Amino acid sequence: MATRVRRASHAAPHSSTRSRRMSRIAASPAAKAAYVAMATAGLAALAIAIFGPKRFQREIVQPIRTGVSDQAERLWREARPLRRQIGGLIGQAADEGGREKLVRSFQSWIGHFRAT
Repeated sequence: MATRVRRASHAAPHSSTRSRRMSRIAASPAAKAAYVAMATAGLAALAIAIFGPKRFQREIVQPIRTGVSDQAERLWREARPLRRQIGGLIGQAADEGGREKLVRSFQSWIGHFRAT
């Protein structure tokens, strides 16, 4: 009489759960940012190895720093009114009456957008 060996279809329920969890973690925005940071650091290390540190500084870092600093200064200047407005909101939220007023204002603002 032949006996059949039955395979367990649920051999390791934790492994499939663990696998799904790991794939979710690996595809998360934080993981993607980490991949980009590691790739950037790796490319920088490769460039330093190829060019040498002084040439890398002169030909890659300085032009990027100059371009970014000019743009950053312009953006900081243009954001001054918004920074003042946000600072005022934070100042209002410091006391109880100010917080209640802010809540009413935000509720009104949200109601306005729901109506449209």
